[in-house]
Amino acid sequence: MDATLKWFGNRQPGAMEEVLSRCFGGDRTPYQWLARSISASANMVLDLACGAGAMVERLRRPGRTVIGLDRSASELAEAAARGRGPLVQGHASYLPFADDSFDAVVTSLGVAVVADRPRFLEEAARVLRPGGVFAALTPSLRPVNLDDLRLNSRLASYLRVPPHLPGTTEFKAKQALAEVGLTKAEDSRAKYYYEVGDEQDAARLLAGLRATSDPERAAAAFEFLRGRFADGPVRIALPMRRIIAIK
Repeated sequence: MDATLKWFGNRQPGAMEEVLSRCFGGDRTPYQWLARSISASANMVLDLACGAGAMVERLRRPGRTVIGLDRSASELAEAAARGRGPLVQGHASYLPFADDSFDAVVTSLGVAVVADRPRFLEEAARVLRPGGVFAALTPSLRPVNLDDLRLNSRLASYLRVPPHLPGTTEFKAKQALAEVGLTKAEDSRAKYYYEVGDEQDAARLLAGLRATSDPERAAAAFEFLRGRFADGPVRIALPMRRIIAIK
């Protein structure tokens, strides 16, 4: 296997951020799309399943406190190394915060990867003040066009799974939110592209995807991408979904 695949399969801290921060739809990244759902008046913000703290950094502004929470010590160590904080190590389904503590709760991919989504949402709603905003980013299977499907299908044939970021791609949000006292305000989708122009781009993509742990398949997927970008950059479609709710 090529040395540039060193990230693949080990979920190196910050791997998913490396992908999402390089995805663009129009003139924005998925992180920017999520950040726009939080109003300037939100002074206390919680980032659940914060990983390496991508949203902690992107939501900073004068007079605002953004707290990142994650179970992973290695992800939090990476966030701290990047100067992001304050940070709390804890379980998103058992939050160490009082009721009505935050003006907004955000999560980039957390709602998709958590094992107990109802409990996750229940806790997010509990720590939100009345009128507070819950905003989540999650992978989606659409929108895509025929060219996207052809390319993703070829890549999936090597990975044995469709190329997308970790987590459940589709679930019904309205009822799940209502059950914890949240009212859905938006459920929208947007198509983002990750551009593969060299070996490092390919390695980053494969490191961040929910994909095979088989080294031979990983290497085959890498070789497929390398063969494609030899003729110019290749754009991989990674559709995303933004869910916003009010308490």
